[in-house]
Amino acid sequence: MEFAGIEVPEYLESRSLIGDDYEPRRFVVSARDRCDETYDRIRSVRTAGFKYIRNGYPRRAHLQPCAYKDQKEIYQAIRGWGEAGKLTDLQMEILLAPERSEEELYDLETDPWELKNLAGDAAYREELESMRGLLDGWIAETGDRGQAVEPMAMYDSDMELYLGGLTGKKSPEHVERIRENIATMKRWWDEGK
Repeated sequence: MEFAGIEVPEYLESRSLIGDDYEPRRFVVSARDRCDETYDRIRSVRTAGFKYIRNGYPRRAHLQPCAYKDQKEIYQAIRGWGEAGKLTDLQMEILLAPERSEEELYDLETDPWELKNLAGDAAYREELESMRGLLDGWIAETGDRGQAVEPMAMYDSDMELYLGGLTGKKSPEHVERIRENIATMKRWWDEGK
């Protein structure tokens, strides 16, 4: 908008990347909620040196079922490599672990690939608490609506529209996989998972 000479509305959280008023951010927040039929809640904070991730549903796997993702050749290849024993222990854990950590903390200077979760390491307790505080502050400041569970009526309505839009565009097998995933999400909700 700035390049085009358009005034940036006050409600946007954006900042200029050019010009005299450039001000670098201390941290960036990212979020993931529902993607297609897969329901999740992940929030993360990244500073120059650390990344903190809060998994809202730690009793769910990293790789929850999602028909869109699961049909991709790369994902199928990764699964095949796992079945053939061609993945590292860490890769297998991400692929197969039925649960994930509630919190993750990574030192991006010593671990840029985010392989060693430091959230339980006492030596990083101060950094963990600082990152928690940044995220909690952002949640409060923005009124993050993802903190509340989506009403089941809304999920059902969206899934009905989603499935209806696939009629004639996707194979019956693909649509059935989505229906199975929807049933899994609902079962997990019922189980408190």
